[in-house]
Amino acid sequence: MTAATAATTPSASRAVPGRVEARPGEGGPLLKVDDLVVRFATNDATVYAVNGVSFELQPGETLGLVGESGCGKSVTSLALTRLLPRPAGRIERGTVMFDGRDLLRLTDPELREVRGEEISMVFQDPLTSLNPVLNIGTQLTEGMLVHEGITRAEAADRAAELLSMVGIPDGRKRLKNYPHQLSGGMRQRVMIAMALALKPRLLIADEPTTALDVTIQAQVLEVIRQLTQQSGTAVLIITHDLGVVADLTQRIAVMYAGFIVETATTGEIFAHPRHPYTVGLLNSISRIDVDTPSELHPIEGAPPEQTREPVGCPFAPRCAWRLPVCWKVMPPLTPDASGAPAGGIDPRILPVVASGPAATHLLACHNPATAEEAEAGMPLRPGFVPAPPPSGDRGATIALAESEGAPLPDESVAPAADGDAAPTNGRPPRGPATSIEGAS
Repeated sequence: MTAATAATTPSASRAVPGRVEARPGEGGPLLKVDDLVVRFATNDATVYAVNGVSFELQPGETLGLVGESGCGKSVTSLALTRLLPRPAGRIERGTVMFDGRDLLRLTDPELREVRGEEISMVFQDPLTSLNPVLNIGTQLTEGMLVHEGITRAEAADRAAELLSMVGIPDGRKRLKNYPHQLSGGMRQRVMIAMALALKPRLLIADEPTTALDVTIQAQVLEVIRQLTQQSGTAVLIITHDLGVVADLTQRIAVMYAGFIVETATTGEIFAHPRHPYTVGLLNSISRIDVDTPSELHPIEGAPPEQTREPVGCPFAPRCAWRLPVCWKVMPPLTPDASGAPAGGIDPRILPVVASGPAATHLLACHNPATAEEAEAGMPLRPGFVPAPPPSGDRGATIALAESEGAPLPDESVAPAADGDAAPTNGRPPRGPATSIEGAS
């Protein structure tokens, strides 16, 4: 069994992939994720990987999910089609609506009909995703034989064409190769070809241009762009490369420590970043669109330890804009009101547009950066000093120490009294975890 068909089965009376047909719910979002929460249980602790993520995707739209390593991007993508490693990974809460169906509530046979044909995925590591004992041709053609009912000769011709399309020369000869006979970049292109073979309605691409040189990157991105234009495929692209999302996506969602902290159209994010983390990302890369590039400003500190339940804004220990409230309260995603004209309508009272070219600029921040501060990469308000952790709050004190690489504070800070429960930073103790994954 191959990566392309690891969880697919033949389905009767299916539409031919790529054919434009009227579908139920057309005009609404193809994918709607609401309050997705993912946890991993380990021997030592629970990992709070994804903490209430919500977003939408229209047919033909491309959304970029960006953030540093460990922020939950890949876990989010795996949770959408319930591919989390079991039994450690579990979906505790949320809905994933795909064309009117909640993928988290489908039975396993029902979900297998969706994976591969309607939703395809380019995994981050092609070496572990490809079957080492089957040649490339077998793995590329298996999905076509199962879902399209074509002959092996026709499938082989299509597979060779797909390999050429993603930049692998002499595609027919390469069909006989095994994964270990290909370079890392070629294996990645094979994975992309497999994902595109059935012209899915939703393509999830986890770092699709990793290990590719810039020429092949451009070819692969053009293939993905053509797929969205010709067949209306929606794309969720996960990447560290801001250049990729600037070139390919219509919208961007910025993720940090399991939360989406800012989302807007691509042009709006690059022109008017508001969340301090987004500002940090953009100021830590060089720009070629200005005559005099400014000095790069790295994001100080390190990401939080996600084995502790998040309290307050997870970016607070690294944030130069933090206020006292940031240590205690995680703000919700709300419309950015900075662009409201004088005497005009406050965007915060207008209906939120979650997707499309008119998507609302949303951010989760108590103290957003101004336009001038975003350009400078630092607070410019006279006398402003980032708020220290609240006195006696051990969790916030530890988070700040970890972010700065300093020794952890003494255990005597805010100890629990004899007979008392361990401190929970103002939150009630959690009850037993529950999981909705696999529910029918």
